[in-house]
Amino acid sequence: MESTHYLLIGGGLASNQAAKQLRQLNAEATITLVGEEPYVPYDRPPLSKEFLRGEKTTDQLLFDPDTFYQDKRIDLFLGTAVQHLHLTDKTVRLSNGRTLHFEKALIATGGRPIHLNVPGADLPDVHYLRTVDDAASLAARATPGSKAVLIGAGFIGLEVAASLTLRGVHVTVIESQPRIWPRFAGTDLAQVIQDYCAKRGVAFRTNETAVQFHRHNYAFSIDLKSGATLPCNFLCIGVGIVPNVELAQQAGLAVENGVVVNEFLQTSHPDIYAAGDVANYPDPLFGKRRRVEHWGHAEYCGQLAAQNMSGARNPYDLLTYVWSDIFDLHLEFAGDESEHDQVLTRGRLQDHSFILLYLKQHVLRAYFAVNAGAKDFQPLQRLIRNQKDLSGKAAQLQDSAVPIKSLLV
Repeated sequence: MESTHYLLIGGGLASNQAAKQLRQLNAEATITLVGEEPYVPYDRPPLSKEFLRGEKTTDQLLFDPDTFYQDKRIDLFLGTAVQHLHLTDKTVRLSNGRTLHFEKALIATGGRPIHLNVPGADLPDVHYLRTVDDAASLAARATPGSKAVLIGAGFIGLEVAASLTLRGVHVTVIESQPRIWPRFAGTDLAQVIQDYCAKRGVAFRTNETAVQFHRHNYAFSIDLKSGATLPCNFLCIGVGIVPNVELAQQAGLAVENGVVVNEFLQTSHPDIYAAGDVANYPDPLFGKRRRVEHWGHAEYCGQLAAQNMSGARNPYDLLTYVWSDIFDLHLEFAGDESEHDQVLTRGRLQDHSFILLYLKQHVLRAYFAVNAGAKDFQPLQRLIRNQKDLSGKAAQLQDSAVPIKSLLV
C-alpha cells in the first residue's frame, strides 16, 4: 500500500496553499494532492470575468505550473476522486483503484452548483459555472447578437451578465426575490447596482422564477411563473453552491452545513482537517459558526491548516472579505452584515463611489465598498476587529473628508 505523510483532498486554492506551506515547514515529508479536475490548482474568480471574456487563457489561471509541483516533490493525482475515506486505519481509496495511507489529511473538496429542479433543467446548453471547463463551454456559446438568460442575480450572476454583455450577448437576468441582493443590500443599493447594469444593456426580471425549459433545435424558451415565455440561445444558472460533504459524511465525520471543524480547523477526527468552502468553523470575531465561500478565506484556511497539521496550534483569526467586479464597478466587502441595526453611507450612491457601513449597537460589523479608495479598508477592518464603540460618530463616519483612521483613537 502506498503511503504519504500529508494527503490533500481537493484541487483548489486551499490545497494549493496547504501544499506550499507544508513544503516550507517540512522539506522531507511526502505530500500528495488529489483533485477531481484534470488541471493543477487554478484561480476561479476570473472564470466569470477575464476568462469568460477571452482576456485570460487556461494557463494564465494556474497558480503554479506543473513543474512547480515536480520541483517541490508534491505528488499529484489529477482527474481522480477520493471514493472512500476510512478513519480507523487512515486510508483512502481512489477512483483509479489505488489505496493510500496517510498520517494527516485535509478535506478541501469545495462545493458544487445548486441545480434547479425544474423540467428541462438537464437539457444541453443549460450551463452552470464552477470549473474552467464550465466557463469554456459558456464562452463558446457567447457569440455577439445571441440571447442568454441568467437565473440568479448574486455576485456570480451579475459578473457573468456583465461579461456576456461585453461580448455582445443580449442578457436577461431572472431573480426570484423582489430585488437583487436581498440578504444584505437595502432597496437603495440594490436599485443603484441594478440600474447601473441595466444602462449597460442587462435586462432584469425580479420576483420571477423559471418553471420549465424547452429546447427548440439550437434555441430555448423558458416558461416563467408569471405566464411569460422568454426565448434565448442558451442559459446559465447561478443560484449558489452546496458544500461537497459526502466524503466526510460517509466516513463518519461531523457534518452540519459543511464539515464541522474547531478553531484549529480540525474535524471530529484529530488527524483530519478541513478548509475552504466546505469548512464550518467558529468565527472568533462574531462569536458564531460560519461557512464562507470567499477566495481569501480559502487561501488563509489552506495555510492555517498546514501549519496545524505540522504541529502548530494556531487558531482561526481572519476577518473574511470578498470582492467582485461588475462592468467597471469594483466591489469590496468585509465582515458579517447579517446582524445590524444601522446602515450609514459614506459618499453618495448616485456617484457610484461609496462605502456602506453596517453597525450593531454602534459597533461596526461590516462594510460594503463600491469604487472606494483602499486607504479606508485597513482602518475599517481595525474598527471591526476592535469592536470600538462608535456612539456619536455617525457624522464623521459618513463624511468622506474625515479619515477613518482618526476614529481609531
